[in-house]
Amino acid sequence: MASDSCPFERAVQTVHFECSQSQKTFIGEKEGIVCTNPNARLGCLSLVKELKRNARFALKLAKNHTVLTHGQEMKLKCGGLQALQQLLSKPPSDNNIAELIEDAINEFNTIKALPYPQIMRVVSEYRLRRQ
Repeated sequence: MASDSCPFERAVQTVHFECSQSQKTFIGEKEGIVCTNPNARLGCLSLVKELKRNARFALKLAKNHTVLTHGQEMKLKCGGLQALQQLLSKPPSDNNIAELIEDAINEFNTIKALPYPQIMRVVSEYRLRRQ
């Protein structure tokens, strides 16, 4: 089941983002999110990979730093998705992750062609909500 895990699981578990391709699962009392569409999941994995590749300065990471803290991961993923909303001129209520990524690919042709300097500005400014 881990191979179907949603790359944006924690973002989906917030109230800020949802995904039409996700499904909640429960193992005991722990809630998980799995992806029901392998093609959509590949787009998400590609976006996460590129976000991480471009995030060293935005997240103040050391050169060889590979493991992100929970806060860094949330900032990267939620900030990255928020940046896509802004790039595509979408309101915050338009928060379906699969659709955002599909629209971004339609606009910029590939995940790699996204304007990462602009995206990283949003990521660096993204603030996690305090509980």
